[in-house]
Amino acid sequence: MTNNSNELSDAELWTARLHLSKFIRSEARHTASELGFGWRPTPTAPSDLDALRAEFQACHASGLSLRVLRDFSDVTIYDRPATNWAFRYVHDTRHVWLSADFSTEAELAVASCHLARAKAEGLGPGSLEYALLLADTVGQTLYTARTHRFVVNQLQFALDCIRFDFDTALEREARWSLVQGTAT
Repeated sequence: MTNNSNELSDAELWTARLHLSKFIRSEARHTASELGFGWRPTPTAPSDLDALRAEFQACHASGLSLRVLRDFSDVTIYDRPATNWAFRYVHDTRHVWLSADFSTEAELAVASCHLARAKAEGLGPGSLEYALLLADTVGQTLYTARTHRFVVNQLQFALDCIRFDFDTALEREARWSLVQGTAT
């Protein structure tokens, strides 16, 4: 199956989501082992690089868990919300390691790290797992840069990026958000 195919079975998608989720949980466990602290989902989390650095340093010193945003984790490319929280932990630690703020350019640099790690673990270009991660990281970053909104239906957005193209995915998500009343 190629990533450009409009036909994608439920079983094929679920298998890819499981493989990608296993990879993310492994990355998070490895990162937590290396740093000496894990993560915890909360309604609020650091919202800029300075706040993230301060919390990262406090967690490193105390061993307490880093806060990650628990919201917007119900409809993602992963198998369950907890895997999305693990991804956010990995993502946020990469921001600190790269001294990457939350600008579009910096988010794309962090996305490149995720994609490089996936590729190194055998989930490279041409795989559905890679296509999902690309849509989730690069696609959502570009969506936010264009609309100044967060992607609400993250799984559908990723699938639309794969089945169609980014512009179509953007239009479909924006329309869906307006209909659902979630666009702000």
